[in-house]
Amino acid sequence: MTTEPVLAPIEASIRDEEPPGDAILVIRAGPVTVEKILEHARREEGRFNYRGAPMASVSVDATIGGWTLEAILRDRLWSRSTYATTTVGALRRSGHDLLPTFGAPHYDLLLPAATLEAAGSLLVRFGPAERNPYRRRR
Repeated sequence: MTTEPVLAPIEASIRDEEPPGDAILVIRAGPVTVEKILEHARREEGRFNYRGAPMASVSVDATIGGWTLEAILRDRLWSRSTYATTTVGALRRSGHDLLPTFGAPHYDLLLPAATLEAAGSLLVRFGPAERNPYRRRR
């Protein structure tokens, strides 16, 4: 007998705040590849549900509340060698939703499904991967 995993509702971790403006920068830490996006989306889909359904998502940060790109790279993403950016507006226009989860400036970027097609469609919304100048080893 196989038991379905119990998924935690993400609603308990959603911050109560206004949606970010279209010009806000969204940062995804690397490696920024279709394979890594798919891997992360599948992992989150196995951990959380949103509105009662498994939630395919990837973690991103956004330049909100005084968080600049430099501060995010230096203070939050220092262990990542690369990153890519887009804007909230570009994501909205492509039908992607952002959930303000856990502590700011973190968001869950929702995918319609944890598939190669969905991961590829999301990846093209981001610019090219860039080297993180603030990368440090642990």
